[in-house]
Amino acid sequence: MTNTPEPSEPVISCRGVVKRFDGKTVLNGITFDVMPGETMVIMGGSGSGKSTLLRHLIGAITPDSGEVCMFGHRLRGLPREGLDDVRKRFGILFQSGALFNSMTVAENVALPLREHTDLDPDIIDIQVKIK
Repeated sequence: MTNTPEPSEPVISCRGVVKRFDGKTVLNGITFDVMPGETMVIMGGSGSGKSTLLRHLIGAITPDSGEVCMFGHRLRGLPREGLDDVRKRFGILFQSGALFNSMTVAENVALPLREHTDLDPDIIDIQVKIK
């Protein structure tokens, strides 16, 4: 008898994800898992559904059918607070860095600290300077 460790739960799980816009199917039955420590690449030509898939993974849109789970939480129907909790567990970097160009770099760095913590403004300023 072998002591095989139980496989861990996927960090990301997509099951049969389908998305259509104006009658055009963009995603058709996408199914995959990303396990802890794995790296996955999403690759394809322009208009092939890469950004649409990523929008599903961050909970910005929901599939017409199928399920997306992150960290063991099904995103469809998750209350706003629950979705916010899931989103706090990962980061997103948009193409070209996507800083808010109406704000200084320091203001961009401080934004998530102001939005997602109860830190004193003086502590936030110190954190920004450290970064």
